[in-house]
Amino acid sequence: MTAVESFANLGVGIDGTTSMAETLELETLELAKEADALGFHSFWLSEGYHSRSAVVRATVIATSTNSIRIGLGILSPHTKHPALLAMDAASLDEVARGRVILGVGKVLNALRKHGLERAGTTQLVKESIDVIRGFLSGQLVQYEGAKFKISSPGSRLELEPSRDLPIYVGATGPAMLRLAGQYADGVVFNYPCTPSFIRYAMPFIEEGLSLSGRTVENFEVAAYLLVAVDEDEKRALDAARRFVAQKLPTRHSEMLRHAGVTAEEISIVKESVERLGLVGAAAELDDELVGKVTIAGTPHQVVTGLRQFLGSGLKLPIVWEIIGSNRRRSLILVAKEVMPKLL
Repeated sequence: MTAVESFANLGVGIDGTTSMAETLELETLELAKEADALGFHSFWLSEGYHSRSAVVRATVIATSTNSIRIGLGILSPHTKHPALLAMDAASLDEVARGRVILGVGKVLNALRKHGLERAGTTQLVKESIDVIRGFLSGQLVQYEGAKFKISSPGSRLELEPSRDLPIYVGATGPAMLRLAGQYADGVVFNYPCTPSFIRYAMPFIEEGLSLSGRTVENFEVAAYLLVAVDEDEKRALDAARRFVAQKLPTRHSEMLRHAGVTAEEISIVKESVERLGLVGAAAELDDELVGKVTIAGTPHQVVTGLRQFLGSGLKLPIVWEIIGSNRRRSLILVAKEVMPKLL
């Protein structure tokens, strides 16, 4: 593995909790426009179930930005046929030509909330990539797989697709990591991602890359990182607490293990949320636990935290949720006081 000694750029991203009114009027749209102007690499939108559509929000953002790439990550081929995912990505690409990144993978929340079978997910994601690539090629697609079938005479996109639209895989376990390396253009890790987890994951990705005759130099490794930044360390930590209290109990066990979060700590957070509610539980979180799953503090402390990922295999850190007492100010702090010290 070739070690990355600096980060060429940073991405930013948000989950689906921002309302469409906020997206249209201020919060998300203004952040995306600001990120575009400040030179961030990409703006990522996740899709929760059942919150707001990443594709709809991305379309709003695409019409109001010029150069920033737009990441859809991660969308579920369990809940939407890969031909429709290709249609969505190609339609968005008509608005933001050459700026779209399509992320697909096993979205556990989608499986749980829709009562879908988890068995065979790796094969399903592999076939999804095949089908999506077929449709994005502009050619007539016929497909015969274990999970998806497109019978003769086949089907095609009825619009001009972008043939080089990259597909990333959201991956955590060994099988999906190998699949990402073998078939995708990149991987995007969920939060709370740590240098330890990425070092664990890279050999599996490299196995997949070797099977496709490729190397990591031509493969993107991105990760959602929970970053809270403020001129005051305490304000940064306080801003991260509610997000940690809300999200920590739902995180993947392998990610939590590498972050050093124990089962006892997770149980305490769950009990605290049930007893005190989200705001009360957040107030009770200690700094040590918050520090395990976030990079929180002053710009200098955030730089130090991000530098720990250098050499792990990570290429594109994505500042997830742009946490701070004021999102716009936090975004500007990252752009002006963090990003230049990582290049």
